Amino acid sequence: MTTTTQPAPALPLVAPLAWIGRSALLGVGYLGGLGNLLLAALHALVRLRARGTAASFVPAVSRQLGWMLGMGFPLVGLVHVGIGSFLSMQAYFGGTFVEGTGAVVGVGLIRNVAPLLAGMTLAGLFAARITAELRGGSRKGLDGDPGWVADRAVVQGRQADPRPAPAPGRVALVRITAALVAGPVLVFWAVLVGTVVGWQVAQTLLGVSTQVFFSMFLEMIWVRDVLGLIAKGTAFAFFAALFACHEGLRGPSAPGPGSDSDSVSVAACRAACLASAAILIVNSGWFLLLYHVGATFGPTLLAPPAP
Repeated sequence: MTTTTQPAPALPLVAPLAWIGRSALLGVGYLGGLGNLLLAALHALVRLRARGTAASFVPAVSRQLGWMLGMGFPLVGLVHVGIGSFLSMQAYFGGTFVEGTGAVVGVGLIRNVAPLLAGMTLAGLFAARITAELRGGSRKGLDGDPGWVADRAVVQGRQADPRPAPAPGRVALVRITAALVAGPVLVFWAVLVGTVVGWQVAQTLLGVSTQVFFSMFLEMIWVRDVLGLIAKGTAFAFFAALFACHEGLRGPSAPGPGSDSDSVSVAACRAACLASAAILIVNSGWFLLLYHVGATFGPTLLAPPAP
């Protein structure tokens, strides 16, 4: 006669603490996985020349950069068509004078809106493309090898290169490098689209002249705003690519027995959400450190507050 022992039921007061402990351990483990992947990518960068793979690295980055810019330009542009027109009308109807429209639109886009929205757009785009690609969700019809991704095979005529797939560090390095290039380019594109749309709305619908719009814009802008645009565009694209690569590489490379049918979509959603959260945290930190350590916003259209 065999007896089975049942696990003791968790005490009601201890269950929340157990959940908090498990969540904390999972969070630390996830951050450790991100760190390991980043170190592996840096190690792959150092060993490019040593292993004779530097020649294939640039074409691989170019392939990734091609789809990032090809998909990013229309997505980021459409987002900032709406944002540019909204900022222009909001500055006009919500302000006390029309001279401030150009400053609100142009400086607002450069200082905060364009890098933030472009970064969050890239977080969703990279999660949908990179995570699904690395987990095997978007390779149908591209190659019969289930381990194939865009930079893992070099086609010579009709024969695929038989070399083994590179390590996860190199796979992540290719995509992160392409993202570091695409990020600033798409952020500048966002500023251009938003500013041009805002200028046209201010001119045609609100009666703000071109001279008034751009003169106040140039008067209000700081050098730190432009430097911040480049820095945040690079950092936000980096986080978007890092989380997307991590989610793609930590799961199964292809669906199999016992795998969750929703694993690809869940991983992509998780990558987009976590990257967006990281972008929001960095953006808030940048704002507090760069603009609240001294004069709050530099030149201003309004009288300073009374002490």
